[in-house]
Amino acid sequence: MAGDNAPQTVEALLRSAAAADAAGARALLARIDGVRLLELAATQAELAVDEERPRPAGIDAVGDLARAAIEVMDLPQDASLDLEEEAFDPSPPTVTGWELVTVEPDELEAATMTAPVPSWALALVAFADHPHPAGGTIRRTVAAAADGRLLAAELRLTDPLDDAELLTAVLSRDADDLGDDAALAGALRSALASAGRGI
Repeated sequence: MAGDNAPQTVEALLRSAAAADAAGARALLARIDGVRLLELAATQAELAVDEERPRPAGIDAVGDLARAAIEVMDLPQDASLDLEEEAFDPSPPTVTGWELVTVEPDELEAATMTAPVPSWALALVAFADHPHPAGGTIRRTVAAAADGRLLAAELRLTDPLDDAELLTAVLSRDADDLGDDAALAGALRSALASAGRGI
């Protein structure tokens, strides 16, 4: 019988859907090289704080724009975004980012356990702001992608109207390569993995 192998419970159906979402995210990430991933994380971190509502630290998600439009922005499923992509299009996908949680800097790692991470998220981007001795702000950024890549970067922001300056960046699959940011990077990766398992 064809339906014998189909999931039989709601929980099993949800786990199956989450696993399919996670596999889709990894397929999209295959079209995003390391440089582009760094650009996405840095851009999301740069845009994470609104002048009207400061955020000392937080975790944001990055995902496919078409999916986010439905799941996050509440657009109807038949809404046209003019983002028709070929199934085997090798170009980077169109993505967007959004806020998941806002916390204090020392709460970031703990927040990864309760952040509402969607199973289709491509990456999680955490940030925390610190004053720069010469003025402006240093925004430490740690990100994890659903395919296992991790990165840490430091951005310097001097003025809300100026572009952020990228000071340092590390991209690796080994959390230990991120030094002091290793624990947070590992926690972000675990949060993505848990969402992909439907946990």
